Amino acid sequence: MASKPSKKAYLDLQNSYRAGQRIGYADIAQIQAYIFTRFPATYSVCLKIFEKYSASLQITSILDWGCGIGTASLALSHFFKNIEYFLIEQDIQAKTYATQFLKHFHPDNPVQTSTPKNVDLSVFSYSLGEVDTWQLVLDEIWPKTRYLLIIEPGTPAHFKRLLQMRDYMLAKEAHILGPCCHQKICPLKDNDWCHFSENVARSKEHRLLKNAERGFENEAYSYMLFAKEPKVSDFGRLVAQPRLHSGHIDLKICSKSGEIITPTIGRSASNYKQLKKNQWGDTVNIAPDPD
Repeated sequence: MASKPSKKAYLDLQNSYRAGQRIGYADIAQIQAYIFTRFPATYSVCLKIFEKYSASLQITSILDWGCGIGTASLALSHFFKNIEYFLIEQDIQAKTYATQFLKHFHPDNPVQTSTPKNVDLSVFSYSLGEVDTWQLVLDEIWPKTRYLLIIEPGTPAHFKRLLQMRDYMLAKEAHILGPCCHQKICPLKDNDWCHFSENVARSKEHRLLKNAERGFENEAYSYMLFAKEPKVSDFGRLVAQPRLHSGHIDLKICSKSGEIITPTIGRSASNYKQLKKNQWGDTVNIAPDPD
């Protein structure tokens, strides 16, 4: 059961974040409060993204920049067993906990606390958007890595910043692996933004610390995955939850042509059953057959 110190630690974290102080973790109680309240959501998001791309990536090392307690590294290890971790984190307590965390669950994987000369994957999980000089960070990291993943909260403001990062990386001749299926200007208008949602179960401690009644929460997130080499583009990606009706499906797809299309797929369409199984955020491999 969540104690009064845990509740205070959680409120202190919330207040410092909302005030824009970002002072890190004052003590182990604040780290524990984070684990109960934020870790389940950020870990679930990392798992979801890695699940989508793990089959097409070869990863033996990760640079976890602004690693916090090592959430992204831990999620990656669910799909790749032999990983060398490079942890970059200003908060000493968080970095210490991340090191212990990873060594506990993956004792055979080496943990480094310095920037590598070269690495397979660099991850900025809810961290790069907090840095005013993010261009300088990308300038430093991009030459050293094969793949680069940026994850941000799924809000309009964070997506606007993410689009700036997208443009910056494209100017460096990076190739987008996802979620975009094209390298063109984002077709979404000012009143819309590319984001996805993950349903996360709340523990008893989570509900008590947040004074929450529901047993779950929806974590909205946006991301960009870049690579040095191009890939064969899918037809598109679902950028909204499909709307299922009796006998047809309404889809919203960002296509490889750089356009948003909204086809209605009837039950008689050849790929109706396949599309009916797709969820928000999934790729669409072939053009939907409206007939």
